[in-house]
Amino acid sequence: MNSILTFLTSAMKPKGPHEFAGPCPQCGGEDRFIVWPDRPRGGAYLCRGCGSQGDGIQFMREFMGMSYPEACAALGLEQKHTTSLLSTRRTHVRPRPALPTQMAYVPPKPEPAVMPCKEWMGSASAFLAECQRGLETIPEALLAICGRFLTPYTALDCGIGWNPADRYILRESWGLPVVELAGGGMRDKLLLPCGLVIATRRKAGTVALTVRCADDRPESRPKYWQTQGSGNVPFIAGRAGLPLLLVESALDAVLVWQESFGKLAAVALMGNMKGLDSDTHAFIQAAPLLLACPDNDEGGQVAWQRWSAAYPQAILTPAVGAKDLGDMHRAALTWPINPDIPSVMEWIPGVLAFASRNSTTYALAT
Repeated sequence: MNSILTFLTSAMKPKGPHEFAGPCPQCGGEDRFIVWPDRPRGGAYLCRGCGSQGDGIQFMREFMGMSYPEACAALGLEQKHTTSLLSTRRTHVRPRPALPTQMAYVPPKPEPAVMPCKEWMGSASAFLAECQRGLETIPEALLAICGRFLTPYTALDCGIGWNPADRYILRESWGLPVVELAGGGMRDKLLLPCGLVIATRRKAGTVALTVRCADDRPESRPKYWQTQGSGNVPFIAGRAGLPLLLVESALDAVLVWQESFGKLAAVALMGNMKGLDSDTHAFIQAAPLLLACPDNDEGGQVAWQRWSAAYPQAILTPAVGAKDLGDMHRAALTWPINPDIPSVMEWIPGVLAFASRNSTTYALAT
């Protein structure tokens, strides 16, 4: 039986035991197109750039120009018979747009978040607490946190910790079922990899864990590892009632909260807005002033197209002289100093002043 992976180029690289990443057939890039070949109906795919997604049959119809029967035959799947004439109609390959920003976009309707079970949240909170012990004294932890220009206090405040080594724990202890493998084996362990732990928290507790894996990680392991069972909701740094900045990275959101001295909140919203729940949407809509700083690359163009469609009040405030705010901050503080590139602390007052001048509802306090 074939899968989506069978029909893609060798540019697809393993990013986990059941996940591959590479360029998108629709919008290009390097590793934005994610494929899970083991899933039913020939696998599943998702592009973090253009948002294209579906199962194996959808992939064959959208990108290979096949009809439904042809797609089933190519994947070795049994057809589901239907009386509709539409299922036998040939679907032609969709022409690739010159620029992703030319694609019309309709914002998805935010839905209530699906949170992890209580066992998962309790175990995740205990794991985070353990990873936050000794942040000021453990050399590895200090290097990881200070390497991101964060302080131990900021890390504690925003749910950042350090896991010094890979851990394999029983899935059942986190409320996760044992997974039956295709070869007849069982997966009863959950991996918590070594690296910088980033916890997404809500009133209910810790609802998601992502690890920025150590640089000496195994080649097949992705740079960012989301712990299985995590809720799919955006990371928030800060509180309601403040001006708000949309960014793509959770670590950039934390840096903004720190360097603004608690005057500018931030939400790490993926470029395709995946995981935007109704509560986070309401949090964004309630902000008295909304700014946006997508990455300065092709993916960032797509992100801005989607963000501005969902939030027309957002004011574009890009990073200066760098791909994102983290890179800008590093460049501003790295020798030789470039006076044209501001640190995040220097950048924030300027963009707040600019945005308030262009807002009809918000005035900057003087």
